[in-house]
Amino acid sequence: MPIQLNTSIKGKEYPPYVVHVERAKIKDFARAIGDLSPFYLDDEVGRASPWGDIIAPPTFAITFRDERHDTGGMLKELGTDISRILHGEQEFEHMKPIRPGDTLLCRGKITDIYEKSGRSGPMAFVVRETTITDPDNDIVAKVRGITVVRL
Repeated sequence: MPIQLNTSIKGKEYPPYVVHVERAKIKDFARAIGDLSPFYLDDEVGRASPWGDIIAPPTFAITFRDERHDTGGMLKELGTDISRILHGEQEFEHMKPIRPGDTLLCRGKITDIYEKSGRSGPMAFVVRETTITDPDNDIVAKVRGITVVRL
């Protein structure tokens, strides 16, 4: 049975949240994704690099979460549940490297909701963007994700 999504959350901004980047978490993440680059794992190589320390792999920002406003909360606001969703796409745009010791502010927003028909029927695409800034309010990265909802 098709569902009708609450599209009024398009444009919704979620409360900002702070993340503290830990050296061990960067290394654990790099190992977990199988990227053994010394720029992510070797402190000595990191110190000698142009960044002066190890850096996080490009997809590391996926670990930045605000448990108060997670996917489950967004699905409730949309009027659907997890049984209807698929991970559609993830995109990372970096302006600065993410390094151990960084304290970053993340601001999430629903930037778009649109519908398309596919082989399995109608689907909605929910686009979320998180802007990550440093203490100087410079943009460090943007993370965009698309959640597909089977209607």
